[in-house]
Amino acid sequence: MRIALLSTVDRNAHPGSARPPFANFAGAMVVERQLDLARELGCERVICLVNAVEREVVELQHRAECSEMKFRAIRQPSRLGGMVTADDELFVIVSGLLPDDDAVKSALSDMGVLAFPADLAVPLGHERIDLGFAWAGAMLVPGHLVEKLAELPGDVDVPSALMRIALQSGIRLVPLDRKLLAEGQWHLDADRQTLKLREKRWIDSQRRRIAFRAPGLAVAERAGARLTRDIVGQSAEPFPLAASAVCLLAAMTFGFLGYASVGIGLTALGALFAHIGGVVERVARRGRPRSKPNPLRRLVDLLIDPLFAILLILAAPEELGLLRGFVPLILIGLLRLGERHASEDWRATYSDRILLGLLLAPAAFFGISTEMAAALSLLVLATRFFRPLRDD
Repeated sequence: MRIALLSTVDRNAHPGSARPPFANFAGAMVVERQLDLARELGCERVICLVNAVEREVVELQHRAECSEMKFRAIRQPSRLGGMVTADDELFVIVSGLLPDDDAVKSALSDMGVLAFPADLAVPLGHERIDLGFAWAGAMLVPGHLVEKLAELPGDVDVPSALMRIALQSGIRLVPLDRKLLAEGQWHLDADRQTLKLREKRWIDSQRRRIAFRAPGLAVAERAGARLTRDIVGQSAEPFPLAASAVCLLAAMTFGFLGYASVGIGLTALGALFAHIGGVVERVARRGRPRSKPNPLRRLVDLLIDPLFAILLILAAPEELGLLRGFVPLILIGLLRLGERHASEDWRATYSDRILLGLLLAPAAFFGISTEMAAALSLLVLATRFFRPLRDD
């Protein structure tokens, strides 16, 4: 079994300052991000060294149990020996460390102690190993090394002691690229400003790179990433999806009151808020794979296309009779086919309902929404036969 050994114990406590393990990073505590990494590495149990069972530790336990990981918080390092067997593997990470997850997963495919060049890492607070290397703060070691902790004083720094024991036992040293430190992708006991800068980069990395061939979605993706930095992990997190639902409800109301152009514009606005809400939810669910998506998101996504079709029908001239629904249904159907079967570069263009609404709303205002929908249908059909845009 692979076990994670985390710690919230203060190594270099500064009275009045925020404790590094409990600092917020993208809506979660640093120690919770460590837990997420442990889960991705295949850890089934978590042992956390604590000073006391505080509210933050309880929240950490809840996050672990939601990921179906067993959790134990211990104050006495001496209890560790009874929880880890010789057959176990122990993933150890020091208190307050926010590493680069991909680098850790790549480097710890086997047993090893991660290290940085000492000249760069020691001034940043990392523990020196020898003249050339400093401990990066994470390692994967065999469980039998825990037995040797019994030979040490009771107030020993457990992660540091295990690191020394591991190296003395012949566990390999795994040097990491110094760029991880130089480019701010690996932090130990980072201050709030440093975390905010890294948080911005991390959230931006979760943003899908949508080209401006789909301008509405591209803008929404960027706006969602920016808004995420302010509301993820807070009570305002569901706000964009709620705003989207309100816009769609208002769109339907205006449509049946005879203001189809306003309704189409509000539907486009609802699509904008829906995509922004999707970005926020995508980031918020990182590390919580078993959390259920917001059902409102699914409902909103299902309503947008039917609402566009209904509003276009309401905006069409009455003398067309049953034919009023033909062009809107053809347009939505062609767009749906484009989303599924177009080349990867152009699928976003066909799925951009924000752009669609911005094109249709002025046309509906001037009474030519059916003509505009027909022209867009022909354009979509033409692009599907234009060779550079085809999958094959």
